[in-house]
Amino acid sequence: MDLKEKFRANFKEIIEKTGFSGKKFSVLVACSGGADSLALLYLLHELRDDFNFELAAAYVNHRLRSEADNEAIFVDKICQELEITCFSLEFEPDFWTHENKNIEERARLKRYELLFDLAKSNKFNMLATAHHLDDQVETVLMRIFDRGTGLKGLSGIKPINPSCDFLSNEQDGVFFVIRPMLNISKSEISAFMKGLQFLSDASNYDTKYRRNYYRHEILPALDKLLPEIPYKENIARLAENAARESEIMRELMDDFWRNLATKDPENSIFIPRSLVKSKSYDFWLTAFSYLFSSAVFVESDVHRSPSTKTLHDIVDFITKTDPATANYNPFAFERTREGVRFSDTKKPRRSGV
Repeated sequence: MDLKEKFRANFKEIIEKTGFSGKKFSVLVACSGGADSLALLYLLHELRDDFNFELAAAYVNHRLRSEADNEAIFVDKICQELEITCFSLEFEPDFWTHENKNIEERARLKRYELLFDLAKSNKFNMLATAHHLDDQVETVLMRIFDRGTGLKGLSGIKPINPSCDFLSNEQDGVFFVIRPMLNISKSEISAFMKGLQFLSDASNYDTKYRRNYYRHEILPALDKLLPEIPYKENIARLAENAARESEIMRELMDDFWRNLATKDPENSIFIPRSLVKSKSYDFWLTAFSYLFSSAVFVESDVHRSPSTKTLHDIVDFITKTDPATANYNPFAFERTREGVRFSDTKKPRRSGV
């Protein structure tokens, strides 16, 4: 199957899973002007009439490089040639002046925030990003080597995410983030873009950024060491398997926590002492790891992934019996001899029982 056939099959599966098959819908492409995002734009443009959807693109100026203004002009020119609308977005001038250890993650969230605001205000149904097979491999390897991840982390990048998975759990205005190129390799994209104009960002080669280090050092080393093994496809399959099993676990954990949710105005969850004792330490570690991203209970601004230490601290807290209180953002815990009650401090309280 060539790239175009693979992409068409991917996109068809996405619109079926999101419920837009046979309906009119709209797609916004996050386009930097690089080879990957332009390939995505060109491929979607070819499918526009067949699948009956509106298409537009958005360029995000991070205010980091002097080339950004020219890049925005380049992307706009491509969009004019394709006869689609192009939007230009910008970070605030002072964004990079704030001290932040995890500036890359903060920038990623800010980029999505700008794109989400644009998508919602213009009623786009989907935001398409150009993540591909190599991005998936880098993500999974980084989570294994850098963090010692669990099942959820092994799931890697998902082909479909509701927008609430990123910044908000509010259902009003939710649309989908889609990635139709997750099973398409960088080499396939490069071959597709041969002879076509695209931009190259020098910062993509700076290995001081962790992802770039994996991209330009780790993956080439694996290519050389494992020439006969399709390790990229195998890692992508690992991510698919982990995602499927993680989703099943999430459903089971949602049911577990839903059954414990109380009906009081505090929106709390109460775990009886007998239940605490009846489950293993490892069970509670797993249960709380899923609670932090559960739509059943958490409605704070960002779904958090707690550290292993935080999870152990929580389980250590609930297994003791003396009265005490504790806070593990965003949860406030109260321990009594009868059990443990806790609530999300950022979730609005009910007006009545």
